[in-house]
Amino acid sequence: MSLWYRDRVRRANFHERTATLEMMGYPLSEGKLDQEEATALVQKSYFLLNIPKELAPVATEKYLAGTDDPVKKKDLLLDLIADRVFGVPSVNVARHHRDSGAPTYMYEFQYRPSFSSDMRPTTVAGDHGDEIFSVFGAPLLKEEETNLSKMVMKFWANFARNGNPNGEGLPHWPVYDQKEGYLQIGVTTQAAEKLKAEEVAFWTELLSKEAAKKASRTAHVEL
Repeated sequence: MSLWYRDRVRRANFHERTATLEMMGYPLSEGKLDQEEATALVQKSYFLLNIPKELAPVATEKYLAGTDDPVKKKDLLLDLIADRVFGVPSVNVARHHRDSGAPTYMYEFQYRPSFSSDMRPTTVAGDHGDEIFSVFGAPLLKEEETNLSKMVMKFWANFARNGNPNGEGLPHWPVYDQKEGYLQIGVTTQAAEKLKAEEVAFWTELLSKEAAKKASRTAHVEL
């Protein structure tokens, strides 16, 4: 029995995502970029993103084409990175674990602690590792945070004891089955379904087509 989780990476994990851009050769002093720059960054970052060079324009078009704002394009490139490196793989792992027959639970931590750094943008909710403060407790400043921590502690303790996080007085946490239910943990804690389903479908189709092309080229060469 396992507890699989994914942080709110789409708008969270700010420091790791900006560090990733720096690794890709994008100067952090820059607050914007255009479509051509974004595609070039993805193309030269195969070592990190594992996106074939010829697919980079398709990926950046999918994520960045909806706006002409160069600042928003930078944020959307961060979304692309987060989905490729964190979000989509997490969902795929949860699906494989579920399909193996093991009860699986997934959560998305959506709470922004009151002691968050001032460097964190206001658009960032739960960042990578923020739930640890709720799991083990911390000198929380707000009653709301204390209540959230008590709830999270009960979930984790139940899961450790019984392999099931649910218990009396707690919001229902659905098992991650074919409906792909998961728990959104935050000010309002509630069940939801199909975490990152559209993004998973996009990357699965894109990369499977490329794999099929490579297999076809290899077979042709062998003939």
